Amino acid sequence: MPVTNALKRLMQKTRSLSYCIGLVMVVLFVYGLIRYPDLPIRECPSGYCGKQGKPHAAAEYRAFNAWQITLMIGWPIGIAALLFLQREKLKGGSK
Repeated sequence: MPVTNALKRLMQKTRSLSYCIGLVMVVLFVYGLIRYPDLPIRECPSGYCGKQGKPHAAAEYRAFNAWQITLMIGWPIGIAALLFLQREKLKGGSK
């Protein structure tokens, strides 16, 4: 019996951790969509501009690049963590 209870507690912690990781991934993505509506910000002849041609400051360009790098590193790590935490469900194991 104690092994079963320990397994249930571990499954609950795994589920909670999966929700937290997923939430962080969604918040990171939505933050960028709201903060940079005309992404991508890129270098233009007159400085920095977005997809719609709106000019941006160098600090905003650097902040955009930091968010983009964080997203490109964070999402694959988050997906790998979610796959690892949900490996039993993927194998067709118990709920």
